[in-house]
Amino acid sequence: MSPRVLAFLAAAALSAAFAPAALATSVPIDCPFAGSGDGIDRGFYIDDYTGSTLGTVTLAHAATIDGDRTITLTARLSTFDGTVLGVASVTRTITTGFSKSVFDFGNVPVAPGSRITFTQAVTSGAGGVVFDAFSVTCAGATETDGTAPPLSTVRDNSVGLQILGEPSTIASATTVSCPVSTNGSSDRLDRGFYVSNYPGVTIHTVTLYHSTDTPGVKTLSLIARLGSFNGPLVGVATTTRFIDENASATVFDFGGATVPAGSTITFEQNLNVGTGEVFFDNGFGPCDDVTETFGIAPPLDTFRRDSVAVSITGRVASEAPVRVVEYFNASFGHYFMSADPDEIAALDAGAFGGAFVRTGQQFWARNGPVAGAAEVCRFFTVAFAPKSSHFYTADPDECAGLKLNPNWQYEKIAFYIQVPTNGVCAAGTVPVYRLYNNGMTGAPNHRFTTSVAIYDQFINSFGWTGEGIRFCALP
Repeated sequence: MSPRVLAFLAAAALSAAFAPAALATSVPIDCPFAGSGDGIDRGFYIDDYTGSTLGTVTLAHAATIDGDRTITLTARLSTFDGTVLGVASVTRTITTGFSKSVFDFGNVPVAPGSRITFTQAVTSGAGGVVFDAFSVTCAGATETDGTAPPLSTVRDNSVGLQILGEPSTIASATTVSCPVSTNGSSDRLDRGFYVSNYPGVTIHTVTLYHSTDTPGVKTLSLIARLGSFNGPLVGVATTTRFIDENASATVFDFGGATVPAGSTITFEQNLNVGTGEVFFDNGFGPCDDVTETFGIAPPLDTFRRDSVAVSITGRVASEAPVRVVEYFNASFGHYFMSADPDEIAALDAGAFGGAFVRTGQQFWARNGPVAGAAEVCRFFTVAFAPKSSHFYTADPDECAGLKLNPNWQYEKIAFYIQVPTNGVCAAGTVPVYRLYNNGMTGAPNHRFTTSVAIYDQFINSFGWTGEGIRFCALP
């Protein structure tokens, strides 16, 4: 750590470690389930598909007689006789009550914006099978009377349906989704729930479904913590809206709060303002990695069920390479870098009066956690007014120390990258050097560069301090 920055550090504490998550999925379409059945010979299609792959398709089936069946689902592009994207089959016991059938298409590539048609057939076992067609409009989903090309006749604008696939953008996607069941069960707010193996690196919004025995305007809060019900606070989101006896969506905005990918996140709900009892929908489960508990006693209380009607959006944890772009603010004499595509686009478009200009320097890191990559903490300070500054570190001691310092605001995990061992980068990676300006502008500032020539020039000609290799970038 630079001498100027060290003056502001409190005692450091190591951050908790979490296992890397798998590539996250998006939810291109999520229509509620309601237990209103239609014959399996009906078709359906979705328009303006928002994913980049077709992963799993979840439907709900019931039958007139309990028994084992094999159901095959065929996906095609554009029409019922279009190019086959894939065929997936499920063999399971189907009863008189609706339950999930999950068809795995193996993340076959799909161009965002496509129309995808689906046809079903019972290929083994007795007939009499129906699928949940719901009866309330769900944007993007259309049920048809049959499967005659090109699209048959429209029957309804809804299907009980959830589709998962890789997102077309990593900036904000649905990272968790346990479908809602509009005629399902509900529970009191004093129950807790948690999400395991969270696949994102931020939490933007959390959507739950609430009802009440006393209709009126209510204020609800949702508390998110890491690891346990008494773990480190991720954030508190509060919303005020009208709630009645019918379950409807409540959206809690956490503003992109940063979380380690692969972590467990607990949630506690509270009624802050309003009368009567409020209930939350338990969803159409079972749902992987979503657990409702009897209460909120630490660490994770007692298992109640593996389902809660919840949808979470956030920035996706991805192994994809990400470009880290350097900018220079001439009025401050400071360097800044970003791997956030939205932030880069805004700066290039002239945000902040065009104060930040690309230097032409850049390097490549990872968007999400992979084996051997460390998270890079990003901090911001205005303690040196009128100038501000950013600081980046992959050192857990530096990161933990600055989080304890009120003069430095922890912003987020900026990106993931390998770090040197004994000052040396692994073969096949590119050393990234760190320079410190010694506070010459009246505020601390650091520059990160892969150029040895720039590193030497700033030390020998401009009076900066060389701090060695701090990152090891992708080639």
